[in-house]
Amino acid sequence: MEKPVIEFIKHIRQYSTLSDEAENAIVVLARNEILAKGTILSKEGKTCKRLYFLKNGTVRTYFYQDGKDITHWIYPKNNMVTSWHSYLSQTPSKDYIETTEISEVISLTYTQWQELYTTFPELERFGRLLIEEQMALIDDFYKGYYFLSAKEKYQLLIKAIPNITQIANLGHIASMLGISQETLSRARK
Repeated sequence: MEKPVIEFIKHIRQYSTLSDEAENAIVVLARNEILAKGTILSKEGKTCKRLYFLKNGTVRTYFYQDGKDITHWIYPKNNMVTSWHSYLSQTPSKDYIETTEISEVISLTYTQWQELYTTFPELERFGRLLIEEQMALIDDFYKGYYFLSAKEKYQLLIKAIPNITQIANLGHIASMLGISQETLSRARK
């Protein structure tokens, strides 16, 4: 088994037991890439065709509002990343996905996953549990979000991503929280 894909297989095993055949199918199909900082994985207006496992590095999703770059989410290593709405509905994306440091990703296409789900039910279980986890995280993070103070927003983010200040710049964090960098500095104290 290719060494980079082993970490991806271990990640999937956290959700579901895999047969040797399923593991081998993933190894054959998976694309492993080392990407430079600033690499765009998905663009607004284009359908996101790949689901990425972020083996190393950091990725952020963002969009533009009134010409301003707004960070939506920051993903640390060992996470699955995609433009979720675009990928799941196979419609044009409303956001961008960008590496914020040199990153290593392992990915498969939407079509490849659909074929794997059909062939290997344990992978369909992985897909379902992954989406449930993502929905729970988003729900927990954004529930009541608009009613929280800057300090409470920051504490909620630290709960979701404990090492956020080590992997993301403060400008992206402030943007994600919808506050200024100055307000973020006060909230961090």
